[in-house]
Amino acid sequence: MKNIPGFFLSSYLAILTTVSFLYSAESNKLKNGVSVVFDSDSSADTTAIQIWISAGAANEDKNISGISHFIEHLIFKGTPTRTQKQIAPDIEKLGGIINAATSKDFTYFYAMVPSSYSIQAAEILTDAILNPLFPEEEIEKERRVILEEIKRKDDNPQSLLFDEFYSHAYLNFFRYTQRVIGTEETVSKLKRDDFLSFHKNFYTPKNIFVVVAGNFDKKKMLFFLKNSFGKLEKTKKRKEKIFTTDAGIGERPYKKTIKKDVSHSYIIMGFPAANIKSKDQYPLDVASYILGMGRASRLYKELVEETKLAYTVSVSFATHKGPGLFYVYVECSPENASAVSNKILIELNQLTFENVTDEELDRAKTLLMRDKLLQEQTPDGKAEELGFYAALGNKKITDNYTKNIKKVEGEDVKNVISKYLIFPNIPTVVISP
Repeated sequence: MKNIPGFFLSSYLAILTTVSFLYSAESNKLKNGVSVVFDSDSSADTTAIQIWISAGAANEDKNISGISHFIEHLIFKGTPTRTQKQIAPDIEKLGGIINAATSKDFTYFYAMVPSSYSIQAAEILTDAILNPLFPEEEIEKERRVILEEIKRKDDNPQSLLFDEFYSHAYLNFFRYTQRVIGTEETVSKLKRDDFLSFHKNFYTPKNIFVVVAGNFDKKKMLFFLKNSFGKLEKTKKRKEKIFTTDAGIGERPYKKTIKKDVSHSYIIMGFPAANIKSKDQYPLDVASYILGMGRASRLYKELVEETKLAYTVSVSFATHKGPGLFYVYVECSPENASAVSNKILIELNQLTFENVTDEELDRAKTLLMRDKLLQEQTPDGKAEELGFYAALGNKKITDNYTKNIKKVEGEDVKNVISKYLIFPNIPTVVISP
């Protein structure tokens, strides 16, 4: 993709402000605590219905690691009033799609349908999520599927790399070390009672966020939600596990090397940083784009274009309820792995004492705004943005993101990297032949 000149930044920001004004989201809270967010666009041809559960791998005890992901597999397997063939297939008959995903912090289920079928799709999706039967025969079928999925992930260098990095970057007591998919040991032992108990404890009003975006009848949708999700018994919000911002390295070695049957080296290095409530996440987003987004970014120019040391490089800041993770991902030939790691260390360290240029800052902001604008162009993209931040506990980010990114200065980027970077002991995982 072509790099967008910095002078287009004001145009992008103006467009974003207009879009936000025309299609501002409306938040409601049902009497029992279920959160409802509507983002209505009468010009859309489709409706996105997403149900976010603020519970994922980080909420699991070690002995049930992987249960959130397992429930994601089981949720469409039947209810007291619908068989398995009357859930996903019925959504597809409406011309829609239905799916789900699980992460460290949340599980979410979604349907995308032509607008005329929004209520029907909401009824099907809601029934599946609120009234799962967890049939024994389906548990065993999905257990085999997930165990095979675990083996595939262990054989996939990128998947293994990220799992190892999370367990390496966070302290052992911190629940982000647990794999979303679980382990062969825990998945093999999960029983139907475990699923029923977890569903009862976490699929509760305070943990549920319903997001509907696109073209739909708001009155009819709210009436339906009040008579479905609104009937859930009001419960107290479960106390979150303590998430500290001090997710340091402790006494563990900062570098881990894994030998595997691969053709080239995979490197990931980074550090825990700001959580979802911190304003530091905005300069961290900007820093990630300065370092590794696009051909004009620092690391791409140096490692891929100029020195040819790497095949690909990217930089991201992963937002979490607890400390997020700022990281650099690189693929390179084995003989270049050491040189690549050293150059990344140098670039990260330079950000702690050198101000970024105005050109770099404008370019990073422009690309951030472009990506936000592109996501908001479709009902499912807009719903995903709204649901993500709501489930993580800071729904105001959606409305204030543009404003906060505009405020970021070069000095802020320097200060935020200095705050979280522990040079030179940066958690690093390398997979090599």
